[in-house]
Amino acid sequence: MIFLASIMVLGLLGFVFAALLGMAADHFRVEVDPKVEAIAAILPGANCGACGAAGCYNFAERVALGEIVISGCVVGGKEVAEKIGSIMGVEVPSDYHKKIAAVHCGATTKDRKKLARYEGVAKCSAAHQLRGGGLACGFGCLGFGDCFCVCPFDAISMEGGLPKVDPDKCTSCGKCVAACPRRIISIVPHDFGAVIACSSKDPGAMVRKICPVGCIGCKICEKAVPEVYKVVDNLAVIDYSAQGVDPAPAIAKCPTKCIVK
Repeated sequence: MIFLASIMVLGLLGFVFAALLGMAADHFRVEVDPKVEAIAAILPGANCGACGAAGCYNFAERVALGEIVISGCVVGGKEVAEKIGSIMGVEVPSDYHKKIAAVHCGATTKDRKKLARYEGVAKCSAAHQLRGGGLACGFGCLGFGDCFCVCPFDAISMEGGLPKVDPDKCTSCGKCVAACPRRIISIVPHDFGAVIACSSKDPGAMVRKICPVGCIGCKICEKAVPEVYKVVDNLAVIDYSAQGVDPAPAIAKCPTKCIVK
């Protein structure tokens, strides 16, 4: 009899707790915007954070709230942006351009003049802090491939001690930009057709002594295509907002060939 009563009491308690949990779940239920679920379903799921959100689902939430533009997913590119646009009822901006990582250094291992032999940890971050890895140039690539190691899409390979970006694989997530201690990598429009493969701000005479492919600030590019190129602090820079202007004439005239396609 006591055994039967115990079972009945436990059963009653189970029923009461289940009812209370059901009521609590209903009371504290959070309504999810169907747009958020729809956007999250088409995202690549990389959770790379390049969009500025904490992850793909957070990106979907912020897009639905209008806090992030529909083209904010750099991994998904234009295709995902168009799908998000159809959900949100807006169009992808007409000036949308695929972006990729660009390396602003063209000096391979054989081009780099050394002042000392570096025997420390084989990482760019370590070499940069230890007298620049013994290199004469204090701006160029150190060549240990920190950018290669952090790329989640296998878009970077090391050739001759210099990172090479595969435009078909690069999603412009920006992890390589953050990993480079010399800050020689940036995100640029892929279809522009020109990159300054140098980051040195040393005077031209000094650059000539330590690097055969560095920018010497001669301003030939600036004179050839002034809408695109300008020399600032001894270094040529590109105005990537000058879409539609052909940068090629300067590429052909550059004496050190530090402007590359």
